[in-house]
Amino acid sequence: MASKRTLTVVAGVGAAALAIAGVAIAQNHEANENRIIGKHSERDIPLAQVPEAAMNAARAQLASISKAEQVTRKADGSTLYEIKGKNSDGKTIELFVTPEGQVLGRE
Repeated sequence: MASKRTLTVVAGVGAAALAIAGVAIAQNHEANENRIIGKHSERDIPLAQVPEAAMNAARAQLASISKAEQVTRKADGSTLYEIKGKNSDGKTIELFVTPEGQVLGRE
């Protein structure tokens, strides 16, 4: 039977591995965003503040929409919207959409 110390060490190693994986996933997410839309800043906004054309483009690809962020590109100051929701298969998708409704990319 494993000792309490062995179990504690194994649990600690497992928790550290999960933490490292979480950091790697977050860094990969940010790298993907930067690849799609360049360096940027973002802030959460209510769905009602997303332009209608951008929402319509998102609704065409998502079964449900849960969150929106207003994204400002650092290179040129242009505004995009990162719209998060689920597709018809239940998979979480993030779309990068212009105010005019052009989808620039997805994660």
